[in-house]
Amino acid sequence: MEKIFFRLGESIPDIKKGALLLGNFDGVHRGHQTLIKAAKERFSLVGVLLFDANPADLIPSLGKSHQILTSLEDKLSRFSSFGVDRAYIVHTDLSFLALRKQEFIDRVLKPMDPSLIVVGTDYSFGYRAEGDVKDLTEQFEVLALPLLQNNGEKIATRNIIQYLQKGEIEKANQELGYCYEIKGKVVRGLGNGRNIGFPTANLALEAPYVLPKVGVYAGYTTIGGKSYRSIINVGSNPTVGRLNHPIVESHLLDFDGDLYGKEIAISFLSWMREEKDFGSLEKLKSQLDYDQHYFERKGIK
Repeated sequence: MEKIFFRLGESIPDIKKGALLLGNFDGVHRGHQTLIKAAKERFSLVGVLLFDANPADLIPSLGKSHQILTSLEDKLSRFSSFGVDRAYIVHTDLSFLALRKQEFIDRVLKPMDPSLIVVGTDYSFGYRAEGDVKDLTEQFEVLALPLLQNNGEKIATRNIIQYLQKGEIEKANQELGYCYEIKGKVVRGLGNGRNIGFPTANLALEAPYVLPKVGVYAGYTTIGGKSYRSIINVGSNPTVGRLNHPIVESHLLDFDGDLYGKEIAISFLSWMREEKDFGSLEKLKSQLDYDQHYFERKGIK
């Protein structure tokens, strides 16, 4: 996928023979994926407009969460995997966020000159989200699709976040269309897991990801393109000394090696159990012995 980074006023390649996707796209969930599919059915060239910063970080008064489902790099990877040809990444600062709706159209969209704009019916843009789909249709050819529903409820980023925070990982994954994934670098922990025969990779997050509810999950850890079945803990290590903030650590099955300093991705497959204080390392080890056979019990490869 071609990546085009630009600032307001800079010359950029137009997409006048293609479709342009507009939205925030946090999660690139199944609803977003329907927009991609619709665009690709109509044009061989499909682009997406993305921002290089989270507006919530620039304007805290917006009251929006600083936590995200997908970083910019995650979004680029997802869009590429779904066949989007070109990503326009605009430098996002306070002056950009202050653009009124017509300024956004004149300074961003018109220079891109798309043959078709594809959005969800709830799309808004410009200062304080004053622009909507109707404003776009007055100046562009627009395809506005209703929000995709799952069991009678609209698929939306905020709902996925709520599922994750409740530990309802299977519901979150169903709406995402893939297993929820976070990325980062392996850092040194206390070493207690290794001392009882269950070494874990402790993850330093590369972005302010939404963390699932504290607990133990089955999932996968991917290193250099290869995935390993894993038991993942999101929590505070109550048995060996409670921490002040949640950490994410993954015990990789069928893996033996040094991961310190390596970039890894952890994806959550299903909820296993609550985190608890077992009172002793021996009892914790017994539980971990049982946990590692979860995949066999469930018939998961």
